[in-house]
Amino acid sequence: MKKILTNNITFKLLSLLFAIVLWIIVVNIDDPEITRTIQGIPVTILDENVVTENKQVYSVVSGEEVTVSVKGPRSMVDKITRDYFYAYAPFSEKSNVDAVPIYVQFRNSKYDKDCQITQKTMTMKLDVENVIEKSFSIELIHTAEVPSGYYLVKEGISPETVILTGPETIVNQVHSINAKIDLSGRVQDFQIEVPLRCYTDGGTEMPLNSDTTLSVQSVDYYANIYTVREVPVICGYTGKVENGYQVVEVKNDKNTVKIAGPSASQLDSIVVPDEILNVSGATQDVTVEADISTIIPEGVYLCNSGDATVKITAKVEPLVNNTYRLPVSEIDKMNIPGGYTAEITDRNVNIVLSGLQNNVTTFSVNDIEPYVDLRNTVEGNNEVLVRFTLPEGLSLAQEVKVNVVLTKINSETTTNVENTGDTVGSSDTQVPEQQTTIGQ
Repeated sequence: MKKILTNNITFKLLSLLFAIVLWIIVVNIDDPEITRTIQGIPVTILDENVVTENKQVYSVVSGEEVTVSVKGPRSMVDKITRDYFYAYAPFSEKSNVDAVPIYVQFRNSKYDKDCQITQKTMTMKLDVENVIEKSFSIELIHTAEVPSGYYLVKEGISPETVILTGPETIVNQVHSINAKIDLSGRVQDFQIEVPLRCYTDGGTEMPLNSDTTLSVQSVDYYANIYTVREVPVICGYTGKVENGYQVVEVKNDKNTVKIAGPSASQLDSIVVPDEILNVSGATQDVTVEADISTIIPEGVYLCNSGDATVKITAKVEPLVNNTYRLPVSEIDKMNIPGGYTAEITDRNVNIVLSGLQNNVTTFSVNDIEPYVDLRNTVEGNNEVLVRFTLPEGLSLAQEVKVNVVLTKINSETTTNVENTGDTVGSSDTQVPEQQTTIGQ
């Protein structure tokens, strides 16, 4: 057997080679049919207006490319690529389930006679949505505030609203449309253009696709910025408290407030009208609240909204009466008529003073310098008012009078007085007629 296979080996190899060459020649001459698969053929969309004119948008779920098999002569099929085909999907033939048939044909009709196309991708699947409009009020977001010592009095944008148009699912995801402003380093009025950004309910920025549009892409922003000033708040009161009481002080919970604005430099203080705090008939503290934002002039703004309400309190305390004994020897006799001597006959003199407890407690009779003015007295008994000056916060509850006896001086009395060294006649100290003292 082995001998048969190896006998004439050269002739046998040449025969095999000849057979192969002959087969190749026959194949090339006969051009047999073959089948090839072509992938990635792009699909052209036709009649797109069928969707867009109905206020709808679409996205392609599947079918953007097709796959076909081509059967035909090898000489032709081997040359074919995806560029030889024209695939299209007419939206005018869209079904109720948003499926569009795909048609494929040769770009060159010469292949139609000898080659056959079999589609493996038959339809384009669409996701069709309604287009809606939604109006948003543009929110201003400060990414940084103005420097310390300055106040943003007023700001604004134009326009203040924007309309978002797009697929319903996208528009409904937008929760807010913001204009972000960086105020760092801003110390005076300025105006800039600010782009708009869309955000979801969770605060994530949401970029818009080609099917979604804003009526404006940016807004004009302006700001008025002024220097901050700090001014005092001055409060008073009106009315009269009940007899026996006194307003000790008026205070408020905000001694100063910060203001700014074009007219702020002209305002040195904020004066709350007295009428706001009425203490008529009061026997205890009176407290009211005042809205000073209604008091400040136009062009002035409070830097802190919490400063608008000021709580004002009139502190009311009862008056107390206290009686003090005044030694008669401490009372000076002024303006004794010439030729007369004067003597106070009262044994005790009491002074009843009215005032706050603290003032009454600290009072001393040694500081009042009491005196009687005898300018208009006559010989004999005279009831004369004792005059003195009281410290602030005290008043005389009742007049203080003493009995002064004027005695005419005779020669014997004069001699006796001279011998004893006593002073007689008119006092050297004169009280001006227009002098006014408490207790007069």
